[in-house]
Amino acid sequence: MTDIAPWVKEYVGIPFLSGGRTREGADCYGLIRMVLTEKLNKKLPLLSGDYSDADNLKETERVMKARRPVFAGREVETPAAGDVCVIRFCGRPVHLGIYSGGGYLLHTLRQTGSVLQKTDDPLLSGRVEGWYHVD
Repeated sequence: MTDIAPWVKEYVGIPFLSGGRTREGADCYGLIRMVLTEKLNKKLPLLSGDYSDADNLKETERVMKARRPVFAGREVETPAAGDVCVIRFCGRPVHLGIYSGGGYLLHTLRQTGSVLQKTDDPLLSGRVEGWYHVD
């Protein structure tokens, strides 16, 4: 884990909270928004009120389709630390993570809160739809 960006550790362990945008609780969008704002000086909208439950696949898929250019940026073949990952669950692009370097993804789920997970972990591999650099 030597190639992991130095800022990653401070985001591990944040509890999951649907609609959350703070260290007291965040959903997947809230987590990437926090990192991009605090560490990479990229301003993303809150998306407050765009969905009521981050675990509702229909709602999150709708938001992804409508707002994806805001948080996905341009697609890249090889991610660098700070690039956004769009992940499919049930075949739908409904989850986000942020590449942390060293083959690790920082993301959050209701079951785990924010965690680092290897991108080749069986739970992630095959679900990555793409990597995106937010300008």
